Amino acid sequence: MLVTLVDLFSFLSVVLRAGTLVFQSALLGGVMFVLRTARYSPNAPADSIAQVQASSWKLLRWSAVGLAGVQLLYLYVDSAVLMASAGLPFSGVVGANFFLSGAIVLVAALLTALVAGDSKKVARWALPVLVLVIMSASVMTNHAASRLEQRPLLITLSSVHELAAGFWIGGLPFLVLGLFQAKDLDTRWYVTERFSRTAVWSVGALAASGLVMNILYIGSWGGILGTAYGIMVLAKATMLGALLVLGGVNFWLLRNFPKDRVMPRLRPLIEAEVGIGITVILAAASLTSQPPAVDQVSDTVTLAQVWQRFKPEAPRLAYRFIPESDPQTGPQVGPQTSPQTGPKFGEPIQLSGPQIVNVDGIPLTPRIINDSIESESNHHWMGLVVLAMGLLALLARTGKAPWAEYWPLLLIGIAMFIILFADTECWPVGWKSVGACFADPEVFQHRLAALVCVGFAVFELRVRTQKRENDRWALVFPLMCALGGAVLLTHQHAITNVKETSLVELSHVPMGVLAVFAGWARWLELRLPKENRAIPSWVWPTCFVLIGAALMNYREM
Repeated sequence: MLVTLVDLFSFLSVVLRAGTLVFQSALLGGVMFVLRTARYSPNAPADSIAQVQASSWKLLRWSAVGLAGVQLLYLYVDSAVLMASAGLPFSGVVGANFFLSGAIVLVAALLTALVAGDSKKVARWALPVLVLVIMSASVMTNHAASRLEQRPLLITLSSVHELAAGFWIGGLPFLVLGLFQAKDLDTRWYVTERFSRTAVWSVGALAASGLVMNILYIGSWGGILGTAYGIMVLAKATMLGALLVLGGVNFWLLRNFPKDRVMPRLRPLIEAEVGIGITVILAAASLTSQPPAVDQVSDTVTLAQVWQRFKPEAPRLAYRFIPESDPQTGPQVGPQTSPQTGPKFGEPIQLSGPQIVNVDGIPLTPRIINDSIESESNHHWMGLVVLAMGLLALLARTGKAPWAEYWPLLLIGIAMFIILFADTECWPVGWKSVGACFADPEVFQHRLAALVCVGFAVFELRVRTQKRENDRWALVFPLMCALGGAVLLTHQHAITNVKETSLVELSHVPMGVLAVFAGWARWLELRLPKENRAIPSWVWPTCFVLIGAALMNYREM
């Protein structure tokens, strides 16, 4: 039970760390937006700028309150994990680096909320100081501060990286809100054009600092695909590339087309930037829970091992198991097995050929092999359904098969499959209770994914059958799809083998990134003017096809 609670708290720690980075970036971007971007100017009506500023100050205050709340929970969760795992009293936790850093962030965030609601004259000099204190305290807990070599350089690079991310990604929600609040075209154009200037140099600083840090933290080409850290960096870089594409399109529109043509297209593109940007921050939070690749030289997976795991093979759609007669584990007895015949839904088989081993060459027990066979078969069946969904969505896109519009019904089948077969030791088919299952982070994430699938089906089918323009329910599908991808990127696995963890991440992270792209491509299809929907309308079904293909080639051995 203690191990389960520690695993759950560790997962919550990553989520809360992500929340901390999101609100911290929002504070950095918000301060830049209210003090520089949305300044009064003769190029925009004063009353309209005042509306933009009022809404921006309000969002800034809520961001500070959100950071304080998340940081309070973060301190509690991390303290509980340390006290439970190390047996320390609370007095022994107070002096820890993370506690001191978190306390500073908490106090500074509360002061920021107070200052942002007070006299703007005080706020103009106090806010930059407070957000710099928050960022400095945050840097105290990342990889740069814990390094013994090149620490000053890494702390400097990390600070530049977080500042640039905050000014760009953290400022995007304020820009979206400003575009909604501004009632005239001149104000929208003025605010967007000024933000674009800040974004240009922020992107340059973000890319340059990130490149140097990745070289120092990864250390070799093999560390990119051979470690969990490198894989997450690759995912983060891929999503940043998508952000650069969207930002580049915005930059091009602002400088080549008149205001009345740009604005209807600009807002949806910025909304997609916000969503992908927040997911990038989630990936950054996951990186803080992984040791840098340069520190895992002996635990790096080789390219040969990667190929052995991911080379294309026919999917396993039959549940066939080997008899469990291991002298240490004994026969597996549960609701789905019997000592004599193996699992009820499969046929026992005898192993032939060499002993099955893990990535380190250690022989696997029959129970581990059978668990892997069950998991692989589940993923392959899921992949078959997701592949069918993507192909049907592409077919529906052609307009020649109206019946293909009902592809969302397949999502209900996926949800049922997850609940019944993703964790066969859990309720309703296993012996574990509902409470015990939801206390397991991995099971909890699987059940959350099932709920997401049901949400997909209900809302997307409703949209496709009613076919109404500007239906807000239509936005549920892309949002839940993007959320599912974000959850997959922060998915935690209770695996002690470092190499095995890297291989698992290599199978899950690409699907998470594809799900994020699918969600925001569908968002753009719904939000852009009709004449600009062609590209995103083909992108998201293609992402589904790729996810299905990846699931059908999923391997654990």
